[in-house]
Amino acid sequence: MSLDGKPPHIQRPIATRRRWHARLTACLLLLAQAAFLCACAGEEKASQLDGTVTPVASSALVVPAPLAVNSSSNRIYVAGESPDTISVIDGVSNSVVATLPAGLSPQAIAVDRSSNRIYVAGRGSELWVVDGTTNRVDGIVSMSDGDAAVLAVNPDAGRVYVADLEGRLSIIDAESSAVVATLSVGQNPVAMAVNPGTDRIYVATYGSPELAVIDGESDAIIARVSVGKLPIALALNPETDRIYVADGATGAIAVIDGSTNAPIASVELGGTPSALALNPVTGHIYVAKADSDAISVLDGASNAVIGTVDIGGPPRGLAVNDITNRIYVARSFTADVVVIDGATDTIIATVALAGAP
Repeated sequence: MSLDGKPPHIQRPIATRRRWHARLTACLLLLAQAAFLCACAGEEKASQLDGTVTPVASSALVVPAPLAVNSSSNRIYVAGESPDTISVIDGVSNSVVATLPAGLSPQAIAVDRSSNRIYVAGRGSELWVVDGTTNRVDGIVSMSDGDAAVLAVNPDAGRVYVADLEGRLSIIDAESSAVVATLSVGQNPVAMAVNPGTDRIYVATYGSPELAVIDGESDAIIARVSVGKLPIALALNPETDRIYVADGATGAIAVIDGSTNAPIASVELGGTPSALALNPVTGHIYVAKADSDAISVLDGASNAVIGTVDIGGPPRGLAVNDITNRIYVARSFTADVVVIDGATDTIIATVALAGAP
């Protein structure tokens, strides 16, 4: 199938008016989120009167760049300048080698490196499935009417998870591309991660500031964990069964034990975290902040900051290749991706995205 042709197995919404209703709902939700953030700002000003300052989560105003890595193929996928394309970066040459059509305004990207499929969730209720070998669309899956917000894949279970802005989680069978279950995880999901070893799915929401824990076998929520005031980013280490949640209001990183679903530590970084990424081989956690041009590096064993990397501009997205130990940072305003060597914590390349001036 060519990129200009219609992908096979397309499932379309029953009525066009439902799509317009979804668009209106999404707009109202975004307005509600803006009002919530303004309320946070008001709370900060009020707290200053008694000498206690709670930083406003300006990171929530930064739209994260959809960014994902296939460590097996050494390909990096990141939303480009065009609102409907994705740049494909070769991790060896650090250059853009292809672009993918990605529907309307890609919001999240996830990779199944065992099947070399790339999943792209955009505005609207569609999930695009792309063959990572041919860079062609294999199919489009229709879900609920809400706009997709976060996306994750469990390659071991053959499941794809997509949550919309209203908190509806669609569970998709990767082989048949069929939605096999749905459940409510909470308003305004902002991040999601999967532990294939335990078959647990974690969804951070800031409509109610908590982490929903889902059992992949029963497709049921088994716990809800309080994670600060404004959870904004999430990373998971499948080797240690630790989950890391960034609080955009306080600048803290909560560390949660996946075996008990209990917080066991808090790393007080300050600032406004906007993205997290983790290398399970080294145990290093990388933290991007919306109010900083530097990436903080945490040691997962000690929960201590062991380094910083100045990337010369505010970061907008993070991803890690755990095989090559490379960290990829999408920068705001410059339409490029900075490549960091995880062994030395130094920048080794900067890649201009497709469509960059």
